[in-house]
Amino acid sequence: MTQNPSLAKAKSDGMEYENNFELFCRTLGVGSVQHKDYIRGGTSQLIDDPCILIKHCPYVSIYGGDLCHTEFVLKLADRRLRIELKTQNKKGSTDEKIPYFFENVEHQFEEDEIILGMFGEGFRHGMPMWIESRINKIDKNVKVFYRLEDLENYIEHEIIKTQAWFIND
Repeated sequence: MTQNPSLAKAKSDGMEYENNFELFCRTLGVGSVQHKDYIRGGTSQLIDDPCILIKHCPYVSIYGGDLCHTEFVLKLADRRLRIELKTQNKKGSTDEKIPYFFENVEHQFEEDEIILGMFGEGFRHGMPMWIESRINKIDKNVKVFYRLEDLENYIEHEIIKTQAWFIND
């Protein structure tokens, strides 16, 4: 079977962002666990932690039936931030998945706080304006970051705020 080198590179780029984000959270003292292990309760030491990064988080899509997944849900005390990362370094079809993502944000995601990281230079130029207009129609707190550093700065602030609350409580 012949593998498309462009698809392999795109998958690799996406996984690199996911791995870097997970490592970043670990540097802030936030552990990570696969969703399947989290719901089993076999990692109770992590589950009791007020800050934990849950990986490969399922949801039922707007189409129903099979479960789909986003990369992460970041649990910060009683808050849950669903995080999806998309990369597109050259013109392609990843940006065509964004409207589908927003339909799921509005109708399927349980969380009220949603973060979308869109990294790379291949997204269509009109995408940020379309996203902004779509966010204004959704009754959820949706944040979009176009640089990993900006996402990390925001997450670091939220984690430190949560950790400080537990220390001072």
